[in-house]
Amino acid sequence: METLDIPLPASHPAGHGLLRIRGEAADGRIVKAEVITGLMHRGAEKLFESRDYRQILSLANRHDWLSSFDGELSAARVMEEALGIQVPARASALRTVVSEVCRINHHLYWLGETVAELGGDATGMRSAREQLTRALDLFTGARMHLMIVRIGGLSLDMDQEWLAGLPLEECVAGTAALAKVAGDLEGVATLTREQAIGFATSGIVARASGWDRDLRDYLPHVNRTTGDALARMQCLADEIAVSCEYLRSVDLPDGPVDTKLPRTIRLPEGEYYGASETGSGVNGWWIVSRGDVVPWRMKLRSASFNNAAALGACLPGTAVDDLPVALMSFLLVAGDMDK
Repeated sequence: METLDIPLPASHPAGHGLLRIRGEAADGRIVKAEVITGLMHRGAEKLFESRDYRQILSLANRHDWLSSFDGELSAARVMEEALGIQVPARASALRTVVSEVCRINHHLYWLGETVAELGGDATGMRSAREQLTRALDLFTGARMHLMIVRIGGLSLDMDQEWLAGLPLEECVAGTAALAKVAGDLEGVATLTREQAIGFATSGIVARASGWDRDLRDYLPHVNRTTGDALARMQCLADEIAVSCEYLRSVDLPDGPVDTKLPRTIRLPEGEYYGASETGSGVNGWWIVSRGDVVPWRMKLRSASFNNAAALGACLPGTAVDDLPVALMSFLLVAGDMDK
């Protein structure tokens, strides 16, 4: 068995780190493979346990930096349920809007850089993503870590004009470039439905293998059955179209976007769990409270960790030359994988 350290280049969407695979190769193909995690371990869960509940949100968006908004939002939802807070209708609608904009942004990044890696033309997707990023910056003052979620709502409001100005047509049109490189993705790193379930995968890694696992109940679910890198990239493109269609139909309700809370927040003593769908997959949060201003225990179930384990299972038989696109198709973010 040989251990291979794969530096993630700057062009990789999650390039701030290192991916380590232990395995064997013969005749140009991978025979055995195991993804080794923990190289970027930052002790995020212990950091959560030394912050109060408001401060936790500023850390919750930094493990998966490509789905940062959904990180803070998924953590807030567990706290709100524990506190019995009813989020105002406008705030709830705006959260969903921003989440879907960030999902499109996330998917365009992975899809565009994969197409570019294969020599295709990613200009349209890169341009659309830059326009989306500028729109988020205009609304929130940040391009990546938006930091607008508050327990009980949001810190900012938006108007319908901002929503109408999103480059949705450009986002969908740009994904057409995938068709020209489809042959280089077909049959690469095939994950069966049984493997997807066995490793508790989520996001497009699960749905591309025929496992209809999507926690969002307000959109049609996108699924494929072949489970290869092409199916995963096609799921990304299909979900961009579905999210854009949803954003075209949104009519924001009137009302406030926040909830008046006491200065100090304490979750009632007990155990709480909640999960939300992010661009990468499922974020799960388990909080144990003893009635203090900080959690006694807080554990994160990240999408990249389970998906990385599944990657190791489906690599055998994959050509070594196809390893880069196999890795790209699993959307692994080092900080999310290692916490």
